Amino acid sequence: MRSLRSKPVDDRPGTRRRDGRGEVGSGVPVFGGLEFPGCEQVPMSAVQYEVCEEHVEFWDEAAGVAMIADSPGLGHEEPLGLLRGVVERIALERGARIGRFCAVSLIRHESRGLRRAMEPDECLYLYPDRANLPAGGALIVGESDPPDVVVEIDHTTDVRRGKLRVYQSWGFPELWVEVPDADPPTRRRRRLSGLTIYLLNADGEYEVASASRAFPGWRADEIHAAVNEPVITDPANAILRRVGTALGKRDGTGPDDDPLLRAHRRESRAEGRAEGIGEGRLRERVETVREILQARRVAMSPGFPSESCIAALAVASTADIVSASQACRDDADFEDLVRG
Repeated sequence: MRSLRSKPVDDRPGTRRRDGRGEVGSGVPVFGGLEFPGCEQVPMSAVQYEVCEEHVEFWDEAAGVAMIADSPGLGHEEPLGLLRGVVERIALERGARIGRFCAVSLIRHESRGLRRAMEPDECLYLYPDRANLPAGGALIVGESDPPDVVVEIDHTTDVRRGKLRVYQSWGFPELWVEVPDADPPTRRRRRLSGLTIYLLNADGEYEVASASRAFPGWRADEIHAAVNEPVITDPANAILRRVGTALGKRDGTGPDDDPLLRAHRRESRAEGRAEGIGEGRLRERVETVREILQARRVAMSPGFPSESCIAALAVASTADIVSASQACRDDADFEDLVRG
């Protein structure tokens, strides 16, 4: 199929703009003042939208125009499963899958049945088995359940001046806007890399938050670091375990609810029981945990570790003990992590 952007288009003033300001004809705003920096405005009918193979940032059927990110050589904002690995780690630790959609159109029927549409980079559903999910590659706003988190990647664009306001008006509960560490030549110098979390408040407006509501305790800086690392490091893995454990604790699930992890953990426990662990070795493990928690300034109760925690230390792997020590927030949290 021939790309719409290679199709001859009337370039007279007001017909096609590179500043993404959403104005046509005499300059009257058709998007209620929305702006789409880094996008190219392209005339697009309903028929053209249905067959368009490009990533459409925003489409307005009434105006007959679309905004398409102008990022040659980057694909679209490098959306190739940005959160794939880290979300899967969290889901394993939680013991329940997390739904991810990387190619979905969000469509809302406006006045007279005319549509507006946007295409995010990723959508996350924490409870996909009981949600009314998008069908046929489209989420109809007001019919399908909204995602728990919508993810936008601002490599060359800036969703704050357009799409952010639309997401807010559509009532999407949580939006992550990621500006990757990679620095393409076309990025505006005023945009610093990092991830911003927007949470919808009781008044239906977005507020910037330091941590996710959907993924309890997962801070914006931790998410940004995780998705920009070429591999998942031990410290990052410890954070993902912490988040997955918090989700599982909230939902009553854990690693043993995942068939693969359950099998591995059973094998590990069986090996631990077969090999046995001496009292001296167990004391070493306890002291190691204390040293790590003290170095991290994690408060420990007088009775730490409890008998159940000591029993877990006797059969846990060294890697799991260190990971729990690095990820926990207090000694009770450590016990939950090491017991799994």
